Amino acid sequence: MTTPDPAVSDPAVSDPAVSDPATPDPATPDPTALAARRRSTSRTAALDGAGQAALDALAGARVLVVGAGGLGAPVLTYLAGSGLGRITIVDHDTVDTSNLARQTLFAAADVGRSKAACAADRVRGVDAVVEVVALTERFRPEHVVDHDVVVDAADSVEVTRAVSDACAAAGVPFVWGTALGYDGQVSVFHDAAADPVDFHDLHPEALPDEGSCAADGVLPALCGAVGAVMAAQVTALVAGLGEPLLGRVLTVDARRWRWTESVLRRGPGSVRPAPSAVAEPPRIAPAELARRLGDDGADDVAGDRIVLVDVRTEAERATGVIPGSRTPDDLGGSGAVDELVVVCASGKRATAWARQVIADRPAGAPSVTVLDGGITAWGQEGHPITS
Repeated sequence: MTTPDPAVSDPAVSDPAVSDPATPDPATPDPTALAARRRSTSRTAALDGAGQAALDALAGARVLVVGAGGLGAPVLTYLAGSGLGRITIVDHDTVDTSNLARQTLFAAADVGRSKAACAADRVRGVDAVVEVVALTERFRPEHVVDHDVVVDAADSVEVTRAVSDACAAAGVPFVWGTALGYDGQVSVFHDAAADPVDFHDLHPEALPDEGSCAADGVLPALCGAVGAVMAAQVTALVAGLGEPLLGRVLTVDARRWRWTESVLRRGPGSVRPAPSAVAEPPRIAPAELARRLGDDGADDVAGDRIVLVDVRTEAERATGVIPGSRTPDDLGGSGAVDELVVVCASGKRATAWARQVIADRPAGAPSVTVLDGGITAWGQEGHPITS
């Protein structure tokens, strides 16, 4: 969010002696916007036990939302009109057509735009009073600073562990959710609570992500249901509107729409997994890769010098490859390369291969990216495969 810089303000109005008394202070919300906020939060104030005290608590809260995709979209939809003081949105990705069915913040006209920027526009469109900060970048631990609650809507184990470590260090609670296929979960973690519980108490082993929406699919309405529960955890933590899911994991089976609750406690031998020494390789959506390759497998499009590395077995490659793909053994004569995009069936082997390359690569080596969902997702979206 761009805010006026007092150091470069108009000298004609920087001196109180010559300022126009009719000019509103930019730090003071517009009366019309304040009136609209009062109307939009009136149903919240009417809740039993809420009232003005709850609205004041919400108005003073600073919430960080990591991820503006399938879970972040419904979370931000409900938080937008909650009367919060500040919402920070972190997401490095751009809107893709495949997102629109479940990421309800976005429309077809938004395809190609930054998700964080689009989401920020939608939030401001609901409440002109709330401060909105859009960060088009990957999550970093320092993002947690100066926030009261963090919402982990990235739906990535690697990101969640980074959020968990950062929130534990800062003493900040975080809301977590996940949705894949027909299955979803929601919980709240707080390492500084009277009965501390954290993500590593639920998943002690530092395992990589399993599955992806691109390859395994996800029921759009499941994202909405899980995201709505996640948003409710924020208002519960901040303003006491209900009991947060701290020490409880809520699981939903969307095949039968059965919700079950499990108790989560920290055991005496609980140990936080050591952070990985190798950064998680970034991922690229099939549609974005197709755009950069011109959708015909040709590299060096728009200045990109991309090499596709297919790490599947010879038998798998015989069933079809992305045009222009090479095997790891064929990389020696690749010439000038800016980026390696690693391909396997679903993304798991590609991630493992990419991690090893990242750990061993010398300075100045090409960047390494994984095709999200692998060649399975690529084919499902109708992109070319050749024999």
